Amino acid sequence: MNEQDSYFERTEQQILFYLYDNRGHAVSKTELQKNIDTAPAESTLESILFSLKVKKLIEFDTYGNVAIA
Repeated sequence: MNEQDSYFERTEQQILFYLYDNRGHAVSKTELQKNIDTAPAESTLESILFSLKVKKLIEFDTYGNVAIA
């Protein structure tokens, strides 16, 4: 596993943990970016969120907020 894959997986895990801890409400992408340790660039965050959506681990509401599935 290369360093980029490791970063991607670590960031996915942090996003899922954050969403689980905040499962009472939908979380904005800005809130996610501010509150996870790896703080990815917006394009990287979008890629990671898309990957998690495809895996059916997260959902988006009509406003683009994120919640754990």
